Amino acid sequence: EKTIQRTILMMGRYTESIEDVPCGNICGLVGVDQFLVKTGTISTHKDAHNMRVMKFSVSPVVRVAVECKNPSELPKLVEGLKRLAKSDPMVQCIIEESGEHIIAGAGELHLEICLKDLEEDHAGIPIKVSEPVVSYRETVSAESEIMCLAKSPNKHNRLFMKAAPLPEGCAEAIDKGDVAPRQEVKERARFLSEKFDFDVTEARKIWCFGPEG
Repeated sequence: EKTIQRTILMMGRYTESIEDVPCGNICGLVGVDQFLVKTGTISTHKDAHNMRVMKFSVSPVVRVAVECKNPSELPKLVEGLKRLAKSDPMVQCIIEESGEHIIAGAGELHLEICLKDLEEDHAGIPIKVSEPVVSYRETVSAESEIMCLAKSPNKHNRLFMKAAPLPEGCAEAIDKGDVAPRQEVKERARFLSEKFDFDVTEARKIWCFGPEG
């Protein structure tokens, strides 16, 4: 159990302390941020369940590398990046194997706002920013002409494979959760057959949903 220290009303870049919040309003809670990663459900019930996390249709596609102008202020930058990641559900803060600190946003304007908040509020230190880089993605545009073959080490098993694009709207249905790994197999196969003309037998044989399962 944790205690909420203050309830505040968000007014642009300023805040105002308030005693209570009527239902349906948006407010800020002081004292619980260290217990949250990005989202969470706050309740007075001990056995409460988390509310479903929101899914965003826009993914971070523009990236920049950031570093502090004064190397001794690196801890402040790291702490500031953690705060930024908590404050904006659409931003990603990544540490590369090389040690570079990367911020990824939904666009250049979004990144510009995030960097301003990082420098002026979250970290409070001057930073150096690299040129923005757009992350490109590949997809399957047509069915592959060649069948791929993989054999098990003992040569007793063969796996044939080919790539094909999903029907229009199917990827969106997966993103929204209309088609999901934990669905009952027959129910999912029937949905895919009715909505996207999948063969029912093939639809029952889906192994996994990539890239994160």
